[in-house]
Amino acid sequence: MKRALKFVNLADIRIDGGTQVRVSVSPEWIQEMVDNMKNDVEYLPVEARFDGTHYWLSDGFHRYDAQSRLGRKSIEVAYLPGTMHDAQIDALEANAKHGLPLTREDKIKKVQMALDNPSLKDLNDVEISRLCEVSKSFVGAVRRPEVRERHKENMKRHVQKKAKEMADDRSSTTPPDRSLTTEVPIVGEGPDEAELLANEKKLEADREMVANLLDADDQMKHLFEENKRLTHEIVILDLRVKELMNEKRSAVKLAEKLQRELDKIKGKK
Repeated sequence: MKRALKFVNLADIRIDGGTQVRVSVSPEWIQEMVDNMKNDVEYLPVEARFDGTHYWLSDGFHRYDAQSRLGRKSIEVAYLPGTMHDAQIDALEANAKHGLPLTREDKIKKVQMALDNPSLKDLNDVEISRLCEVSKSFVGAVRRPEVRERHKENMKRHVQKKAKEMADDRSSTTPPDRSLTTEVPIVGEGPDEAELLANEKKLEADREMVANLLDADDQMKHLFEENKRLTHEIVILDLRVKELMNEKRSAVKLAEKLQRELDKIKGKK
């Protein structure tokens, strides 16, 4: 059924019907929309169900908030006849291919909303995954958290094992540097604040990688892509290690030079 278009007063649009699949809206995204709207940028109409009295918003909460922040009284709505419950189901299909991408927490909330909806109680994991546009394994993990926890723990052990194997392999094939045996206090360039922050972000990205792997429909393909990414990072780390070794050599040479000059001064005395 084709949706009808109409400018509707914001006061007639209900946003309290349990149709918001996001954990929270993004103030930054709303502000960007506000700035764009001030420059006459047009956005798609919001979507809703009309029950004869109220328009139940199902898609477009950021656009609704942006219009409200601008002080506008109405907004264009693409609507179908229907109830609040119809709008709840519509909301499960929204935001999958446009707008601000859903976070992992948003997707969990969306799937849980579907599982809790009485009219969808007979749907299996595959049907829920199609409705919410997530993977079947993602739905299964939300429906059965204990299975997901076991899967996550198994994957964590697997990743740790592979990391140890890579570290052992690298240590066995890379000969130690025997040229730097002088025990001299070194004041080199350790990791600065930016590098420490980058490392924190790297750990966060790794955790997200594991989570994405658990949710991927084609896990072998995902592992292949992840292996390519890790190989690239290993190259970058090798370069950083070489830079640090060069800094150490320079520091050693400087310390030795200063020691020789100090010995000369002492000899003159």
